[in-house]
Amino acid sequence: MSIRRPLIGLTLFLLVSFALTSTVVVTLQRTVQGPTTSYSALFTDASGLQEGDDVRMAGVRVGRVDAVTLDGTVARVAFRVEADQLLFGNTKASITYQNVIGQRYLGLSLGDFDDPRILEAGSEIPVERTEPSFDISALLNGFEPLFSVLDPEQVDNISSAVIAALQGDTGSVAALVAQTSSLAEALAGPDKVLGDVIVGLDTVVGSLAAQRGDLDSVITQSQAILTSLSTRRDQLTDQLTRIATVAGSVATLADSAQPEVDQVLGRNPGFADHFLAEKDSFGFFAFNLPPMLKGLARVSQEGSYLNTYLCNFNVTLLPGIGSVIPGVVAQATPAGHVTQSPICR
Repeated sequence: MSIRRPLIGLTLFLLVSFALTSTVVVTLQRTVQGPTTSYSALFTDASGLQEGDDVRMAGVRVGRVDAVTLDGTVARVAFRVEADQLLFGNTKASITYQNVIGQRYLGLSLGDFDDPRILEAGSEIPVERTEPSFDISALLNGFEPLFSVLDPEQVDNISSAVIAALQGDTGSVAALVAQTSSLAEALAGPDKVLGDVIVGLDTVVGSLAAQRGDLDSVITQSQAILTSLSTRRDQLTDQLTRIATVAGSVATLADSAQPEVDQVLGRNPGFADHFLAEKDSFGFFAFNLPPMLKGLARVSQEGSYLNTYLCNFNVTLLPGIGSVIPGVVAQATPAGHVTQSPICR
């Protein structure tokens, strides 16, 4: 039995797979074409920035991040940009969110500094001219006074009562109201929290008094806005009538969907029990979702298409036969060396 046909099929499959894999790898690497110039910058916080992320000027990609390392108490970010893009002594570097999945990029812009000279290759932007990544812990620390007075047991009881109510346990509604009342009493009890609030209000009132001139301007501008709204009262009334019509339509749709919603909330077991029973599967899915979305964003962020580039594709089955795909021929020099397009070189 001849093995020529299976061998030809296997060879063709391997070559196509190798070509497609190489194309995906080159696309994900996002290398910078042409000559580049290397620089570095110091940040107090480089959270979320990784090797291979973009370097952008005015939203246009001009380079990539080469490394993010720790230097004492600051983070050193090594990056390179295209050679024709110049950096100056008043260039400011900032770490900015690129998309909703948390991917970041290094943004370069001109700041209000007094040193407009061109930076030499290998120069470092000091920490005084950089903006660090957003620190979410600073936001959460603002809720510390509230968290300090919450009773964990009461919060847990309220959560359990809400879940039970959503699953159709009408008897838990009374328990929910009671737990909410107890929590409100616990929050209203501590005098120290109330005293801190009064001190904070005193500071705010003092600041407002110091900004009396600005407040007068705000009041004057607000009066002008209200006057403008008054002149357009008829238009606003007409818009409110249309909004009321739309709201009526939405209410009608909600009433028609109410039986289905009640069935979903009242079925047994409910969504909460299903989630708790399959929490490992949900955790695995949530853990792997950001890397998948990040890879997809790298390939498709240039538009509604996959950003790939096929450099060379030439298949020869046996010597003397030539390419098996008519029209796909690699360019070559007289010496027989295959050449590539500039973007591939």
